[in-house]
Amino acid sequence: MKMIDLTGTTGVIFGVANHRSLAWAIAEQLGQAGARLAFSYQGERLKENVAMLAAKLPGSIIFECDVTDDDAMARGFAEIGTAFGHLDYLVHSVAFARKEDLEGTFRDTSRDGYRLALEISAYSLLPMARLAAP
Repeated sequence: MKMIDLTGTTGVIFGVANHRSLAWAIAEQLGQAGARLAFSYQGERLKENVAMLAAKLPGSIIFECDVTDDDAMARGFAEIGTAFGHLDYLVHSVAFARKEDLEGTFRDTSRDGYRLALEISAYSLLPMARLAAP
């Protein structure tokens, strides 16, 4: 018995890297509740993992998306529109920082590294929200 019925709803999940990702745990629950899901992946390195996980949830699609590229995000949301017709919700679970900025102390984080981490991990939600809006 499902705790909640999300049959007929569609969502997009940003941030699945592997089976340990928080985004994957959320996606599993949404999928088990009946939601159709779209998953983004960043580059070929993550494509196989995301495709393998998405295949576990019937009706799911995957699309490549660089969240620092507005055109790439627009293409991704267009793919979702073509596949599903509408979008009910999005999950933003994207986080990134350069390895060198994670080593050492926080106060030694570079300005450029901090900007990049904020752009990817936080700001990317804003264009996603704009594109997801009906």
